[in-house]
Amino acid sequence: MPAFLRYIFLGIVAVTSAMASDAQVKIHGKVIDEANKPIEFATVKIKGTAVGATTGLGGGYSITSPARDTIVVVFTCIGYNDESRTLINPTGDVTLNMRMRENAKVIGEVEVTDIKKQTGSMQTIKSDDYRLAADATGGSVESLLTTLAGVSSSNELSSQYSVRGGTYDENSVYINGIEVYRPLLITSGQQEGLSIINPDLVGAIGFSTGGFTAEYADKMSSALDITYRQPEAFEGSIGLSLMGGSLAIGHSTKRFSQLHGVRYKRNTSLLSSLETKGEYDPAYFDYQTNLVFKLSPKWKMSVLGNISLNDYKFTPTNRTTNFGTAEDAKKFTVYFDGKEKDKFQTFFGAYSIDFTPNKRSKLSLIVSGFLTNELVTYDISGEYWLDQAGTDGGGSGGIGGELGVGRYHEHARNRLKSSVFDVSLKGGTAIKNHRLRYGLTFKHEKIMERTKEWELRDSAGFSLPNDPVNLKVVYNLKA
Repeated sequence: MPAFLRYIFLGIVAVTSAMASDAQVKIHGKVIDEANKPIEFATVKIKGTAVGATTGLGGGYSITSPARDTIVVVFTCIGYNDESRTLINPTGDVTLNMRMRENAKVIGEVEVTDIKKQTGSMQTIKSDDYRLAADATGGSVESLLTTLAGVSSSNELSSQYSVRGGTYDENSVYINGIEVYRPLLITSGQQEGLSIINPDLVGAIGFSTGGFTAEYADKMSSALDITYRQPEAFEGSIGLSLMGGSLAIGHSTKRFSQLHGVRYKRNTSLLSSLETKGEYDPAYFDYQTNLVFKLSPKWKMSVLGNISLNDYKFTPTNRTTNFGTAEDAKKFTVYFDGKEKDKFQTFFGAYSIDFTPNKRSKLSLIVSGFLTNELVTYDISGEYWLDQAGTDGGGSGGIGGELGVGRYHEHARNRLKSSVFDVSLKGGTAIKNHRLRYGLTFKHEKIMERTKEWELRDSAGFSLPNDPVNLKVVYNLKA
């Protein structure tokens, strides 16, 4: 072929290729679902390229692509199956409508939990949270309360707590709407037995550190409202530890439910680790029951009972305490003689009957009785040495010199008997968006308390306070 013909042929091929490369295909249409409704925000793309568009409110789209032998258009949208269409030798304007099918998938189970809005002064506490609180009293509800703002406890061996600086006896405790009482003569945590509240029976906990309503009697610091649960079927739980154990059994039918709890505690191993060495022999027993009878849809009767027997025996032997600073260290040693014997017996019973005439009204008649017999006796004498702690030549600890010696004697004969009889009529009525609560209570209390305590101190040959004629004690209480 002559050279000029070859150049003409190559030029024709180049012009044809350039014209072919500049050819564009306009693809437009509408995307709808199975109900012929337009799908907005669906993505339309040319496969293998970055060319794409998004459908509008009416489901329409329009894209422009270079002409090819084969063009694959892909349709995607959240909640729908992906679709694609293949165009063979498309030219000019091409109308491509697409119907997309919903992508139905079975998801897992969804648990919806409602959150109750607190409208009163009582704070609701999860009844299972107390099991996560480690305490020496064995998982009591009171140990959980000490983690709240404004609540404190001065002794880890005690279930007593103080709210906003008040004393422990300024806190009201209610179980199933009935006020309960605790021993009054307890003076130190190591004497305390089991809490009045059995944690294995608790269903709901309400607590207020102030501003509570008048239904919670006349205590000033706080109100603790405990509701024992009603079992739905046969249930049971058992707990064992080095300090005792607990057993709870419940059963329920359509008209009757019962819940029983037994606890026993001996914290000898814990008390033996205290600074005061001796023979600790405590024994604490507690039994509680909650019975509910559903007489009819409108009438319900319940019985709450508690028997608590606590014995504390202690024979001290010696105690050693080191105190002071590194430059001025002192050592205090006491050798004891005598013993302490305490007894706390509590019996409590309550009977209530509820009448619910309709969904907006309720009446309750509650009759309860409480009896306690408490005895604290001890005669303990001790001979003590106060020494200046020092160091010997080798740098180890030693005794630097005697600072003082003495003897003291503590004596107590405390007795308390208390009986409380209570009859209450309570009611509540809902009026539109308001609620009216009312009640009437008759209470009879009989308390016999006898307190005799004294302490004698004899230091360096004379008693304190020093009197040349009479023997006086440093502390004396008779009431």
